[in-house]
Amino acid sequence: MELETLIYKKEGRIATLTLNRAHKGNAISVQLRDELDLVMDDLDQDDETRVLIIDAAGAHFSTGYDLNEFSYLWDADSAINDVQRRPHRQAPVWSRREFHLSRERWMRLFRLRQATIGVVHGHCVAGGLDLVGVMDIVFCADDALLGQPESRAMGEIHTFGLWPIHMGMRKTKEWLFTGDNMTGTEAAEIGLVNRAVPRDEVAAVARAYAERVSNVTLDAIYSHKEVTNRWFETMGMNAAMAAANDLDAMGIAGPGMDRFNEVWKEGGVRPAVRDRDAPFKPHRSYWQAYEASKEDK
Repeated sequence: MELETLIYKKEGRIATLTLNRAHKGNAISVQLRDELDLVMDDLDQDDETRVLIIDAAGAHFSTGYDLNEFSYLWDADSAINDVQRRPHRQAPVWSRREFHLSRERWMRLFRLRQATIGVVHGHCVAGGLDLVGVMDIVFCADDALLGQPESRAMGEIHTFGLWPIHMGMRKTKEWLFTGDNMTGTEAAEIGLVNRAVPRDEVAAVARAYAERVSNVTLDAIYSHKEVTNRWFETMGMNAAMAAANDLDAMGIAGPGMDRFNEVWKEGGVRPAVRDRDAPFKPHRSYWQAYEASKEDK
């Protein structure tokens, strides 16, 4: 199997998958999604591997979706091929279909027979949370930054990061309403990740856990996943994610994107993101802003 955006290795009963677009902040591209499908094809036929560890090369786990590849959804002039230039490609009804299909691709990883363990460091935002959201277990560097800044203008994420499942109603709203980043420590405290540890220990902690899980039979691991996942599917998890996809398609076609698109057309993704986030600077979160306001008095 030849892969360019991923590094895939197996050692005994444990496989490791490394996001390998460090030069792009491991932004999730079309090719990366396609190569992830190839890895899952392989694991579907592999009865020996019991655990899949997913980590990332470079400074960040993932800075989200590669917007340069998907900007045609709101900016027809940025289409890069004839398919993207078709008029109906910019219609919300088409965006909705793409987002539903994207969700199902992520949920394939959610339903994988093997236990999946995420190792997060640096930034993990937007589309990176789709990947983190569907993994079984996540270990995180305590100084990592996780968040959904796109909620400030653009919409939802395809699996919604499974935030309501992992974090509960009020914490989901608290972080989603502002688009602020949370640290790895904060993410562990509210249940988005399992444990936060110093950056130089996170890979070793994940490996230690993976080695213990690998002693369990594959059919037992899969049964444990299925019985747990079924609880939340019965409570409406899939329907709720579908609603997020519908609203995401509406969001990128709505007035909230007007300013983002204007700046995008002038200078591209970086200036547009900086302009979107400018009102929230210089503080990382509302709590930091509150603490700073007390010091100013």
